[in-house]
Amino acid sequence: MNPAYTLLTSEAGYRQACDTILALAEHEILIFDRDLAALRLEEKTRLETLASFLQRAGPHRLRIVLHDPGPMERDAPRLLHLIARFSHVVDMRQSPDNLRQLADTHVLVDEGHGVRRFHVEQPRSALILDDRAYIQPWRQRFEELWELSQPCLRINTTGL
Repeated sequence: MNPAYTLLTSEAGYRQACDTILALAEHEILIFDRDLAALRLEEKTRLETLASFLQRAGPHRLRIVLHDPGPMERDAPRLLHLIARFSHVVDMRQSPDNLRQLADTHVLVDEGHGVRRFHVEQPRSALILDDRAYIQPWRQRFEELWELSQPCLRINTTGL
């Protein structure tokens, strides 16, 4: 695959681009977002794509950093169920107060694919395919955010 960069200007285009890269995921999905509302991970097709990824054999991981996990905890029961089911390969953290002014978001897959939303309030974003050099600084930024963030989702399971 040759590197590709596509500018997106609509909510539908943004979600379609996210669907494209989520379907390409083999080892890792990294998400940095305000609250996952625009991404709509609760929708059936995205949940199925995530479930397919999480069920895969071999090493794989989903890591999410959110500014505010409240809307997801309140409005996404199917996503929460999926996260609980695969809690051994899913980690979620909340950004610290001093970083909550960050207004961009990104979904990064493996080492070469991503969707960057330039501002959470605007649909303008970019789809990046097969470009490790472009994605690397965003992966590094995600890792820095990850280190500064705290675990935020407590999935309780009860049993015998």
